[in-house]
Amino acid sequence: MSDEDPAYARKRRSRGGADRAIDGGAVAAGLCFGVLAIFVSIVGPLSGAVRLTITTVGLFCGGLTAGYFTRPTASGALQGAAVVCCTAGLMVAVAVSLAFGTGSVSRVALVLAYETLSPPSFAAVGTLAVCLGALSGALGVRLRR
Repeated sequence: MSDEDPAYARKRRSRGGADRAIDGGAVAAGLCFGVLAIFVSIVGPLSGAVRLTITTVGLFCGGLTAGYFTRPTASGALQGAAVVCCTAGLMVAVAVSLAFGTGSVSRVALVLAYETLSPPSFAAVGTLAVCLGALSGALGVRLRR
């Protein structure tokens, strides 16, 4: 079939988004703040406390943005938690790339927290970060109303 075929042109290319729990566009918008926080953390000569603060603010603003831009049928809290998880995944990717390249891996906030805290404390901070993302996403939905 080609694009000029009338039967193909009338066919919907994707299903409706009402039954999807995660709004990818909202998560991508929120992820911009996470990427900004990662760049600021690895580029600047900042202390560990400042890097963690910048990352926390970036995650909060990312969750807020994701909640604000989410569809009315999707959960803002889920969008905020997804932003936190995606940002953590990006931090792992950056840490791995820094490990093979030049640069200090401890500049990445996730690695810094892992090196500084004990495993139970790190798990508690990770859980708290996901909860913070969920709360900021829910707050973003309320701001839109």
